[in-house]
Amino acid sequence: MTFKDFYQFASPTRVVCGRELLASAGFEFAKQGAERVLVVTDQVIRATGLVEKVEGGVADGGLEVAGIFDDVPQDSDTAVVTRCAEQAMEAGADSFLAVGGGSVIDTTKGANVVFSHGGAIPDWEGVFQLPRERDGMGRPLPLAPLGAIPTTAGTGSEASPVAVIKDSERGVKVLLLDFPLAPDLAILDPESTATLPAPIAAATGMDALTHAIEGVTSTEWSPHGDAHALHALRLISDNLERAVGDTSDEDARGNMLVAANLAIAPTGFGATGITHSMSHPCGARYGVPHGVANAINLPPVIEFNAVVSEEVADQFRDAAEVLGVDARGGGQRIGRTLADHVRELRGRLGLPGRLSEVGVPEEGISRLAEDAMGEGSTLVNPRQPSEEDFVELFQQAL
Repeated sequence: MTFKDFYQFASPTRVVCGRELLASAGFEFAKQGAERVLVVTDQVIRATGLVEKVEGGVADGGLEVAGIFDDVPQDSDTAVVTRCAEQAMEAGADSFLAVGGGSVIDTTKGANVVFSHGGAIPDWEGVFQLPRERDGMGRPLPLAPLGAIPTTAGTGSEASPVAVIKDSERGVKVLLLDFPLAPDLAILDPESTATLPAPIAAATGMDALTHAIEGVTSTEWSPHGDAHALHALRLISDNLERAVGDTSDEDARGNMLVAANLAIAPTGFGATGITHSMSHPCGARYGVPHGVANAINLPPVIEFNAVVSEEVADQFRDAAEVLGVDARGGGQRIGRTLADHVRELRGRLGLPGRLSEVGVPEEGISRLAEDAMGEGSTLVNPRQPSEEDFVELFQQAL
């Protein structure tokens, strides 16, 4: 194994994991300095009664609920972020608690930036763009305390310093990446995913699978990230189909929450790849759910990447072995075998197998390929694609 010249790794989020933790939400969040909490969620989650349990837990911990913002859509937008931040200001909140999936958590991260530093999301777009101003004592000005209770087991946003938010006016996904963006607290309780519909559990699980495989094979791979990603793959292999097939299987649902939390660790520090480069434009332009797009785009990307070098083939071999896939042979064989395993898993989970099934037209491929070339994930892919390569990959996925 090659010793890397440089990498960085951090786990800034305190993760609290276990059963019946919703009642302790206030007790745990108070440790982060929260007092008046804006709860951020969506209307579907609120209708399940989960938010009421969280409210009770917040109050039992001695905190106040300053308000509830439940207007987050499936694929959130910069305008939603602004409205959320404005409600926090009007309510006199001093902290945020996100209860939902990736869209809710990313919206809350963005709202925290606007609430704490002003402006709008496009002002903070990019990598390490948050202000580094200091107060009169010379201390860095922080973001407000942020907690997250994920209700899907996929994005891992509850432990990531990244937010991806759609800008509808420009038709793009805006990326923010900076260490302070990571939530201060993540509460992983299987009760949070008890009402998750099977198709969403399947799609978000495939999102976690994509994070883990790209975490193992990105040029930004690291030993620390590898450890997280490979164990995430073990948990996904053992639990994803169980969690989708039987919502009463609390062990499987809890293990998938842990898997998603582990899988995001390398991704949060740049270890991603062109599956994400392809899926972000699909979401921005055609509204394809991110996990579904990843499930469709991942197999051709695996085949594309696995042949670039023996070192990369070895990385795919590691992932294949953990997933119980025959990892013998060279990169082409490993890539094909692993890609077929993902396709078969996708089919067993009942997810779409082609982009054409989810509203992506053939005439949109050239624009999607152009968008994918401009994605940051393209820069850290193990094999550098051309725009023509992206056209071919989209055609395979179509």
